[in-house]
Amino acid sequence: MKRFLLLFVVLCTYGMTWAQFVVTGQGRAIELTGSSITGLQSLFLFNGITSDNQIVFTGHANSYLWTKFDGSFVSNQSSIAVEDETGYILNADGTKYYIWVIDYHNYPVQLSDISPVNDDDPCSQLSLQISGSIPPLLYRDSLGVSHQLARKFTLTYNDESYTNGSWNNITQTETLTAPLTTVSVSAPYCDTQFTLSGDQYATQFGMTAPAITSATYSAVRTESHMTGTIVERTALNEAGRETGTLEGSAPLNVDFESNANTPVTQFYEWYIYDNQTPGSYLRYTDTNLRYIFNQAGTYKVVLIVSNGQNTCSYSDSLTVTVSTSFIDVPNVFTPNGDGINDQFRVSFRSITQFHMLLYSSWAGKVFETTDPGQGWDGRVGRRLAPPGVYYYLITATGADGKRYKLKGSVSLLRNKGDK
Repeated sequence: MKRFLLLFVVLCTYGMTWAQFVVTGQGRAIELTGSSITGLQSLFLFNGITSDNQIVFTGHANSYLWTKFDGSFVSNQSSIAVEDETGYILNADGTKYYIWVIDYHNYPVQLSDISPVNDDDPCSQLSLQISGSIPPLLYRDSLGVSHQLARKFTLTYNDESYTNGSWNNITQTETLTAPLTTVSVSAPYCDTQFTLSGDQYATQFGMTAPAITSATYSAVRTESHMTGTIVERTALNEAGRETGTLEGSAPLNVDFESNANTPVTQFYEWYIYDNQTPGSYLRYTDTNLRYIFNQAGTYKVVLIVSNGQNTCSYSDSLTVTVSTSFIDVPNVFTPNGDGINDQFRVSFRSITQFHMLLYSSWAGKVFETTDPGQGWDGRVGRRLAPPGVYYYLITATGADGKRYKLKGSVSLLRNKGDK
């Protein structure tokens, strides 16, 4: 007996779960269920109800009783003819189903204008004023409470986005829900037009949804994505060159790029602040800037960009660090052509002035340079200098103001057969 009752409950549950409704006749309909509606089993949205339209219950039942929400009798068959803006109750073997019907054709969307209007903060937000007629699609639930069916519209416009190191054209798409009078969007970075279309049910019915396009909006929003790149030097004996950073040895040559959205951005102001001298700065008005930092310290580089009307501006900044100086002099080198320690040269960082004299007791001056990146290759003229001790005199000034006066000796080592 228990097994029979359990089977009966399962079969009943199965039948209720899979019970559904279908629409017959010429008029096309959309059935809405679940979270898209409240307090109903189904809501049927027709695109023009015709005389042969019927809703048919496809679940199995021995008896049917259709009434309207007001209690008036409709039918005792499995199907009924339908009317606009009407709720129906089906009692099938004691199980009740609540249904509402709307004729979408009777509530057409009419869009007349969409106009961009600057907000109080036009540099970040833009308001769109929308006019037209969007009649509400109303229904009542099983308790008689009124609800409004969501009518959704699509707003599209061209914009720009800074990705992967450059500004790229994109299409912005937003979904808006009626009623629509004024909506706010992020201010675009380029001149554009706004197109509003919908609602979503017109698309689902296969119709061409009403649409309207604004006049061209002239963008005012500006933005920069400032970058800095050290112009690398080739001297292998110069220390303090960290790839991908803005810290290094003076003279530190840096290329700054504004990467601003053009042509909206028209004015550029660069400010270079030296932390060692509060309140002082250098100002430039180039689109992009190359600057050489000759003194050790920390610098803040600020970029301010603005549009042609000077109504919107945007600022960005980077920090540049110029290293303190040092010089390290080797005491031996082996110019044998093996690519290792083949030249006598100092290791240095942030040296802005330099002079090195190299001499021997037998030949006098053998090498002289004012470039700390250069070294002596162990030749005097075209001839190999003999192994032995050579003497150097070095005077230099660092980017931090430090002065160097160095003297000493270096040993030149050779093997037989070196060239």
